[in-house]
Amino acid sequence: MTFFLQSTPNLRHLDINMRYNLIHGDHWEHIIRSYLQKLKIFRLKMKVFSRNKQLIKEVAENLLDSFRSSFWISERQWFVRCFIGESVISLNTLSNKADPYETISGLCKYTCSDDNYRKYYNSVTVISDITFFNRPIPSNIYLSNIIHLHIRLPVNDRFWSIVPNLNKLKTLTLVYYNDMFESELQAILDRAPHLTTLTIRQNASLSMQMSLFKRTNASIRKLDLENYAHYFNENECLLLARSSLGIQCEVLSIRVNNHENIITLVKNMINLRILYIYQSDQMYSNTTFLARNNDGTFREQDQVDNNELIQWLRDHLPSTCLVIKDLYYVHNIIIWI
Repeated sequence: MTFFLQSTPNLRHLDINMRYNLIHGDHWEHIIRSYLQKLKIFRLKMKVFSRNKQLIKEVAENLLDSFRSSFWISERQWFVRCFIGESVISLNTLSNKADPYETISGLCKYTCSDDNYRKYYNSVTVISDITFFNRPIPSNIYLSNIIHLHIRLPVNDRFWSIVPNLNKLKTLTLVYYNDMFESELQAILDRAPHLTTLTIRQNASLSMQMSLFKRTNASIRKLDLENYAHYFNENECLLLARSSLGIQCEVLSIRVNNHENIITLVKNMINLRILYIYQSDQMYSNTTFLARNNDGTFREQDQVDNNELIQWLRDHLPSTCLVIKDLYYVHNIIIWI
């Protein structure tokens, strides 16, 4: 790489993403001073994995120290953070966003001031780990720019002190929703004026939680129930369609236990534009299971050939509807309304 960079003296912007290799700050400093004197923007990501916990700590400390020279701190003001996990070292310039596995903890060290540290976390836009708020988080950290959020209710008592607002939230994913938390969910929805997508992930061990569809949020347009391991019956489809969220829903992903229920959804969800029917737990299956036994298993007599179902839907839906197989997941059916 050094040989290559020697031939780019006019380079002004450099992004480096390295796995399984670490290059210390003094070596980068030599490369930049010697060959990249016009460089203005430097974004660096380096990551290595090891099972030796003691070695990880020693290597990480030496690596971080190599980025504390006056070249990095004063001259260029290119600060870095070093995440030290049980089996990973990840070093990034602060211009890069945090990797999903990083946490706000003592294992994440910086070469910048506390002010820059706070600014960095204020730029975090994605929280995909549902245990994130259960970890120790410094009191001076605020996450006010979250766009995509995964949570499991109830949230930590300090949630609202860490997340002062959800004004920028676009997608909310709930994991294992229970009716007893309906007021807490509504409080979150009330503080998310620009939320467009609500996703529910739930396994078959929990019964149908119908209070979910009594919640209100005027901006939600997409309901993703593909990973809600429940097959909606006729009555449940009607309750969903007539709920506040169902009335305003434009894109719906759902599982149903009868092909007639697909017709029910299309006829009763007045703003629906796209309907995704999730049919089988088998990636490449060309058959549909439209019902389950009480023990969660499928019955052979409930199999329906996808092609037959598509033709049946074309025969029973308005001619303005387009019914097709999903190009990437052939067990899914997409209906454009």
